Amino acid sequence: MSKLSERDRKRIELLTELEDLAAPPSTFTPENVLHAGQIAVALCAALTVVICAGRRWGKSVVACFKAFAVALANPGVTCCLIGATQGSISRIFWRTLRDMNRVHGLGAVSLKGVEGWSMTLPNGSQVVLLPVDSVEAADKVRGLSNVAFVCVDESQRYRADVLRYLLLDVIKPMFIDLRAKGIDAQLWLMGTPNPIGKVGTFWEYMSRPGATVFTGTVYDNAKLGTRAQIEAVVDEMLAEAGETKEGSWYQREILARWVVDIARRVYHFDDEANAWPLEWEETGPPRFDHYALIGDIGVRDADAVGRWAWNDGDPTLVLVSEHVKRGQDTLGLGDELRPLIESRDDTPVVTAFDGGGLGLKVIMTLQKLFPDVPMRAVVKPPVNLQVKALNDRMVRGFKVSRKSQFYAEVRNSEWVDGIVNGKIQETGHSDVVPMARYAAVELANLLPDAPVDETPQERDARERHEAAQRAERNRRASQAQHDEYEQDEFSDDLDADLGFDAAG
Repeated sequence: MSKLSERDRKRIELLTELEDLAAPPSTFTPENVLHAGQIAVALCAALTVVICAGRRWGKSVVACFKAFAVALANPGVTCCLIGATQGSISRIFWRTLRDMNRVHGLGAVSLKGVEGWSMTLPNGSQVVLLPVDSVEAADKVRGLSNVAFVCVDESQRYRADVLRYLLLDVIKPMFIDLRAKGIDAQLWLMGTPNPIGKVGTFWEYMSRPGATVFTGTVYDNAKLGTRAQIEAVVDEMLAEAGETKEGSWYQREILARWVVDIARRVYHFDDEANAWPLEWEETGPPRFDHYALIGDIGVRDADAVGRWAWNDGDPTLVLVSEHVKRGQDTLGLGDELRPLIESRDDTPVVTAFDGGGLGLKVIMTLQKLFPDVPMRAVVKPPVNLQVKALNDRMVRGFKVSRKSQFYAEVRNSEWVDGIVNGKIQETGHSDVVPMARYAAVELANLLPDAPVDETPQERDARERHEAAQRAERNRRASQAQHDEYEQDEFSDDLDADLGFDAAG
């Protein structure tokens, strides 16, 4: 048997030392660091993992453990932990990584840089912390190589376009380095349910067939104490905040249930009340007595035109169809409108479009294309009044298809910090929702009041009253576009203008 050369012997000793450095310490094990729910997540080998858990379940702890575990097991790789801001990743991830490194003797060397913070392990692998809150910040994440693990925290808080860009244009291409070699690279998305409901990229990933989803609550975290101890702390916290266990905050933030905080939603859309009847989804809506075309003309965004309809004696406004197209010129828009305008049986009684930006020039061109059609710019009161008009219509009567773009996007807006009539935060841009706001304003005085039971005398009085109202509405519908908007038009109460007293 040949003896090893001195060179081979030293090489084996060096490799052994490197393996010892790369091997996790005996205390750094899932059983020692994590509770049972976290262990199941840490051991999952799925390429995409979604963690929707309540506060204090321990999302940041299991993410830091996973990042260190992957980095220790694979020399020379990069693991990324992404948060919305530098402050959030400092509070959520950095302290946990630092404590794990110190308690378990992982030997990582920390570095706080301008673009992000990192910890480098003895085997050359890194755990990198990166703040991303915009498309521009996401671009700075590009260029990392040998990325084996990425975790995006508070995913429900991201705007849909930012998170989608981060995932598809930035993170997924970084996985190519290892996956092309047959080495797994894993993506985690973590967060709690969105206050405005089942919308956004985080919810979409939870619903994807290829994703493995984990849920949990603070009551699963035995590391914090017994169930009774945790219950006592939660009860004290709820009492201090004036919340209850029946409230949406507790259901969402503690139990991780997708309960909507209605106060934060801009639009009070109700699936049961505002969606088409199911038979309409199969056969299409019936014919109506009146039609209108209301649209939002895009400069950079898409053109969005809604075909709206209603019946005499029924206050329900129905979105019959929506026509959304990006990148078309004015003539292209005219071609889209022609079959809607020239329809013999349902000619629109109102045709109005957003005149902002270049909209007025577009409207002037459309007027030349359709000289026999009364076409004008929509009246645009302040946005909060437009919102009020649409919400008011949703209560009085409003129907859209479940397959419509409006149905998919109406939940994407919330009031910042829950302040009604304050600033609107869009989790994704919509072209059709503004179009619906304009329709609610434009048609408020053309839609009838809800029918009520009445005597013959009351009916005669109502018909006289409605005849006078109809004449006044027609006058207002023909107002020049520069006339000021009257806020009381939302109520359909024209009695003061027409000289009717409270008794009719």
